[in-house]
Amino acid sequence: MNHPSLEDRVILITGATGALGSVAAKACAQAGATVVLLGRHIQKLEKLYDAIIHDGGRTPAIYPLDLAGASEQDYADLADTLRQELGGLHGLMHCAAELGHLMPLSEIDGTRWQRLFQVNLTAPFLLTSAVGKLLIDSGDGSVVFVGDSAVGEGKAFWGAYGVAKLGLAAYARILNSESESFGLRAHVFTPGPMRSPIRLRAYPGEHPDGLPTPEIHAEPILRLLGSHSVIHPH
Repeated sequence: MNHPSLEDRVILITGATGALGSVAAKACAQAGATVVLLGRHIQKLEKLYDAIIHDGGRTPAIYPLDLAGASEQDYADLADTLRQELGGLHGLMHCAAELGHLMPLSEIDGTRWQRLFQVNLTAPFLLTSAVGKLLIDSGDGSVVFVGDSAVGEGKAFWGAYGVAKLGLAAYARILNSESESFGLRAHVFTPGPMRSPIRLRAYPGEHPDGLPTPEIHAEPILRLLGSHSVIHPH
């Protein structure tokens, strides 16, 4: 099977060292993209960098940033760095996520609520806004937001994470409606159950061997981040 080519595209991936983020990063680098690996832990980013090089992928870039504490200026600085060092940006995939604890809404305090909204909804909004001009200027920009099928349309006990994920999907739809005419597409990619730390934390009694690995999603991710993608059906 011929994989989509991302030759000469610059792709930024948040949560790059996570289960889905690392698969996306490796697949994009193998497809010819210059991947910007964004995450909190430098050692994990360096390990992923080495793995990409070892597998023959295009040399990536590392950008350490903690989304839980990042400010609008931090995102503006990132956009400036992308423009100056890499000449722009063609794709952005939001893989960073934080589940927190499953609990009733009545038990969630303001600090926990705000942190989960910051990581899962506010950070994607602020980052997308900061790099939006770069994506539009590319003439063929794509933003991919990762959904979570487990939250449904509002399942009990999924708390701030569930509300943020539902809000993220709504934001993506609005962004796509407003930006498609400018050459910027926004997608929601909902991979379904897979082996990941978030899945294990949400379903501790579930045997992970019965779940598909994130690698099965490499192909659709490449199509969404590649040139002239179509909206993913989820």
